[in-house]
Amino acid sequence: MGAKRASERSRQNLADKLKAEGLKLPLYPTPQLIDRARIVMGGIDYDPTSDPVQQVLVDATSVPSIEVNPLQEHWHGNVWVSPKGAVRNSRIWFNKTVNEYRNGHINSFIFFTSASEILRAAPVVWDYPICIPFKRIKQLRATAGGFESVCPSTWNAVIYGPPTDVSISNIDKVSLFYNTFRDIGRIIYNEFAGDSWLKDLEYYQDNKGNI
Repeated sequence: MGAKRASERSRQNLADKLKAEGLKLPLYPTPQLIDRARIVMGGIDYDPTSDPVQQVLVDATSVPSIEVNPLQEHWHGNVWVSPKGAVRNSRIWFNKTVNEYRNGHINSFIFFTSASEILRAAPVVWDYPICIPFKRIKQLRATAGGFESVCPSTWNAVIYGPPTDVSISNIDKVSLFYNTFRDIGRIIYNEFAGDSWLKDLEYYQDNKGNI
């Protein structure tokens, strides 16, 4: 009971703060999306974009303490990144993600954003496998009565950074990402980018992933 009340107070405090600043309540990823990320990466070791509400959904092994700015710290393991806000904030977080990945601080990442303009604002996204959904992925808004499903006003994208050390697993992680996300959208990356759009659309219409 105490934990539930603390969570409710946290959500209310966040709502009051956002209202005072003229901002909207943030949207959070659904469990279905997080489960897919967990399947692909094998687990979620760290969520640098976590807050008390998001951690209830993501259940990452570790999250930053409130005293730490994760943009100024190194990350570790398999990382889930889902920044809130518009393209400027998403670009900052994606650049940080790529820097941690390329410098070997993290094993892999899945980056989820509804700031679809990042596809133009941060061209480095095209260096990685990316899923562009055929329809906008619904997200969750925290309320006093629980979570409500919301369709965002902008499009989403899911970007994957596979392990660079392929010797640690005999699983083709890029193919696993492809097979795990292709029932909700188009996977674009090298060999998969050469497929027929009609083929992918037909697969989506036949399977329509629950997300």
